[in-house]
Amino acid sequence: MNDALLLTLNLGSSTLKVACFGGLRAHRAQPLGRVELDLGAADGPDALLTRAAAALGLPRAPAWVAHRIVHGGDATRPRPLDEEELARLHALAPLAPIHQPGALALVGRACALWPAARQFGVYDTAWHATLPEAVRRLPVPEAWHALGVRRYGFHGLAFAAAMRALTALAADAAQARVVLAHLGGGSSLCAVAAGRSVDTTMGMTPLDGLPMSTRSGSLDPGALLFLMRRHAMREDALEHALYRDSGLRGLSGSSGDVRELLRSPEPAARLALDVFARRVAQGIAAMGTSLGGIDHLVFSGGIGARSAAVRAMIAARLAWLGIGLDAQANAGGAARLNHADAPVAVWQVEVDEQAEMATECAAAAADGTLALD
Repeated sequence: MNDALLLTLNLGSSTLKVACFGGLRAHRAQPLGRVELDLGAADGPDALLTRAAAALGLPRAPAWVAHRIVHGGDATRPRPLDEEELARLHALAPLAPIHQPGALALVGRACALWPAARQFGVYDTAWHATLPEAVRRLPVPEAWHALGVRRYGFHGLAFAAAMRALTALAADAAQARVVLAHLGGGSSLCAVAAGRSVDTTMGMTPLDGLPMSTRSGSLDPGALLFLMRRHAMREDALEHALYRDSGLRGLSGSSGDVRELLRSPEPAARLALDVFARRVAQGIAAMGTSLGGIDHLVFSGGIGARSAAVRAMIAARLAWLGIGLDAQANAGGAARLNHADAPVAVWQVEVDEQAEMATECAAAAADGTLALD
């Protein structure tokens, strides 16, 4: 059927984003509709998919369902979610505990709801398959590396979508030195050379790198040993604190929401924002080191694309790198944010992960990596 439907499911920590596409047999992705559902406390996978199908008004069952999977390990392209692949992804779930289990539960219910549909995984880690060995390798014993202790990188769909948006605005960016700053509930940076990921701030798990809304980002591992040995903190309590009670929430003592922190008169809220802006600026400089300079800096995500105040705080620390914002453009939400004589082009873009998922599936179908029949 030429009118067969592809459904994309993008499960986040607070929303489920669902989109419907046609044209995949012609190796293109034509958007037909989309919806974003807030996750209720009582919403299980069945209720979510029923709500999503009703909200989209699906005219028929999808032929294919693509699932955003945060940790794909060494996968480089979309893959069919057969028993072997699902077992591999379940084994990776402890490395992405706030994302992977829910997404895999959704796969199970999608299989039950649409038994004739083919289920595919599209992986956030795949974008970083081009990382050089000196970046991929972490400074641990070889035996640990053999167990999978290495840098995988995340936010790949968002980074791919940001590059797609950037090259539509500036064609030269496809061959330029680009730093992508995806800042939101989860935050990370990516250094891109000639369209390929060459460095990133997240490592083996989405807990690494920048401080985030409720996640700690990089910490001295000795601090964790101290908490376990001196204060008998068990691994489940430690995991909860690192993923749920740290980052901006931990620093402020109140909230991980940048909008609330910007409105707050409390010194702890200001401290949280200062720490965040400082660490992001340091990370951008580090990505520039991997690239040998920066031609384009791109902000995306709920904070990066929507908080002029945070962008200004970050850019103020990077003037020495040639990064300077035009105050009016920044405040007005323009696509291009740098002032006229700044040597680095600065942008803010909205990313479309659902369209990127569909595009990846269409590309994989076109080159035979993904069989649709």
